Amino acid sequence: MRSNIKKAGGLLLLLLVIAVAGVGAGIYIEGRGTEKPENETGSAEKEEAPGDQVRSNSGLARTNGSAEETAEDVQIDFSALRERNPDIFAWIHIPGTSVDYPVLQSGQSDTYYESHNAYREEDDAGAVYIELANLTSMCDFNTVLHGKAGADGNGLFADLYRFADSEFFADHEYVYLYLDGNVLVYEIFAAYERENTSLIRTYDFTYLSGCRQFLDDLYGTREMGMNLREGWENVNEYNYVITLTAQEEGEEHQFVVLAVLIQDTAGTINRVVTE
Repeated sequence: MRSNIKKAGGLLLLLLVIAVAGVGAGIYIEGRGTEKPENETGSAEKEEAPGDQVRSNSGLARTNGSAEETAEDVQIDFSALRERNPDIFAWIHIPGTSVDYPVLQSGQSDTYYESHNAYREEDDAGAVYIELANLTSMCDFNTVLHGKAGADGNGLFADLYRFADSEFFADHEYVYLYLDGNVLVYEIFAAYERENTSLIRTYDFTYLSGCRQFLDDLYGTREMGMNLREGWENVNEYNYVITLTAQEEGEEHQFVVLAVLIQDTAGTINRVVTE
């Protein structure tokens, strides 16, 4: 199916059913996924076989049952996590990297978790977080996740820079985003360095025109060093994207890794946008 889509010159997700219906001046977009993508390296299940317990640098944990189980079998105790900090709404994991952390959104300030960890303790390492402009339901066209790279290369998102290497990029395809009652699987389709400006403030992702502008700028840049996965050259405004951002201390640019939703296990991802 995906090969047929490529030949048609446009990108529709294998696992995403898009329902478009007029809602006043708006458009209702529903995303679902029930299968795994097929590719040269195999399915998403084969990319990782985590152990009985995987711990992040935040000190919070996610667990699964056995070494044979995959990232999708992982169980997150969100009730326990929210007891520690009610700002925790998700968990992100990128197999083959150190990215394995809770995701937070502060009701106080968009910059709160730049200087506080997942326990709300003052910590220069910060935490992985989204801004107030994004929905914790992950139903935005583009959800921007921030994390520090760290001066010593040990920051929460320091491993994002590994996606600048074309071989590493080719071998590491998936991002798992765990919500309470749902597992979202994204495929990484682009990684590159961009100017250090706020994506949320530059593009209005609540409008299709803002989504299109973002994609036009992305594909129009094609800078030296940009890695773009074959077959994903035409992500469109009806997809669901996450952008992971990191910046090394003292650098004027930020490094971004973009991934597109390919599986919505519970079938809850949808949005209403306007032209």
